[in-house]
Amino acid sequence: MKSLYYLLLFILHLIINHTTAASQSIITTLPGYNDTLHFKLETGYIGVGENDEVQLFYYFIESESDPQKDPLVLWLTGGPGCSGFSGLVYEICLLAFDYATFDGSLPSLTINPYSWTKIANIIFIDSPVGTGFSYAATSQGYTSNDTESAKHNYAFLRKWLLNHPTFLKNRLYVVGDSYGGKITPMVALEIAKGLITPLASICWSMCSSISKEIVSSSFESSSESSSSAPSELPI
Repeated sequence: MKSLYYLLLFILHLIINHTTAASQSIITTLPGYNDTLHFKLETGYIGVGENDEVQLFYYFIESESDPQKDPLVLWLTGGPGCSGFSGLVYEICLLAFDYATFDGSLPSLTINPYSWTKIANIIFIDSPVGTGFSYAATSQGYTSNDTESAKHNYAFLRKWLLNHPTFLKNRLYVVGDSYGGKITPMVALEIAKGLITPLASICWSMCSSISKEIVSSSFESSSESSSSAPSELPI
């Protein structure tokens, strides 16, 4: 229970910086991380659905390489009902919990050297409504299904891009793991019908070209004497 309490404190820290006048905030410090964040972490809400009654929460991390040219990734966690926070600290992003030093108190954070943000800008979204910090203003707003969720995600992406117009020209990847593999093609179809931005690829699982490029880079830089990375990696 104590460790769960500290985990909730950590997540809530990402929300506290928000004010009623703003829908997004830049997070510069996190509990458990002993330095100022060296990467751009943005959190926020975007309203979708009738009268924006559904408020979808997101985490956004810019690419560490070239944010203006690197792909934009929309990450859809599985479940359904698993928070985008899972992808942020357990799967593909920069942050990870330091299990080696965990003593039951406030968890420490460490950097994941294999993060996809080495070469991509990533949006992690709490979807469908009711997941993580996403909520509805009415009880009816919590009624959802896969089709409705896909439409909400598409509406979210449209509004997010309008709020971040510098990313309109970036290649777009829609990525889903586990149950997210069902929602991914549905969102991609909505994007294709809307023609809001070129759809470069649909990634059906975490075994994507993005992870291969990161792993390939780590192979190439591991030692001066090492040969180039294998063309096919065992993932």
